[in-house]
Amino acid sequence: MSLTAKDLNDLCSPARLEGLSDAAVGELRARRDASQRAEMVLSYLRRVVQGEIDLVSAELDQRRQTGRSDLGRLVEALPSILSSPAPAGAGPTHSSVPIMGDVAELDQEIALEDILAELAAADGAEAVSLPGANVCAMGEEELSDSLARLKEVEKGVSARRRLLHEHIDAFQAAIVDRYKSGSADPDSLLA
Repeated sequence: MSLTAKDLNDLCSPARLEGLSDAAVGELRARRDASQRAEMVLSYLRRVVQGEIDLVSAELDQRRQTGRSDLGRLVEALPSILSSPAPAGAGPTHSSVPIMGDVAELDQEIALEDILAELAAADGAEAVSLPGANVCAMGEEELSDSLARLKEVEKGVSARRRLLHEHIDAFQAAIVDRYKSGSADPDSLLA
């Protein structure tokens, strides 16, 4: 399943919650499953963006402390940079954790830079690129601009994740209500 920014926006739309009381249990499950899959993609994207934020921040900190860039020191510090706790106000960190097979599949089905650019454009933000290993070659102003854009994209991705969580909860509640009311057959779960 390929997922685009348009797909994500459609899945986050309030219209997805319309007609829950009339939808069949199978339709509710399909909506929930699509939202869960999109949440996993957004969780993955958010983690990638947060890693880039951490990397750019570490490079800026090093330059402020030493007055220069040092790729060797940055590479050496990478494990601690990427394992640092999320900054205050970064939003919720809990999520369904993609397993390695899911992550490999996500890498094959989405182009991170493309979807991040689409999401940034949808939010009215400037295009963002993932600086990655290029951080040492970038100027300080370019790094600061990149950091600001990455933080804006992270906010947009996190906001969409929150909406998807609300939708998933609504779909799940509607499914549970069907079973509680007797309008859905619990034996169908075993088939």
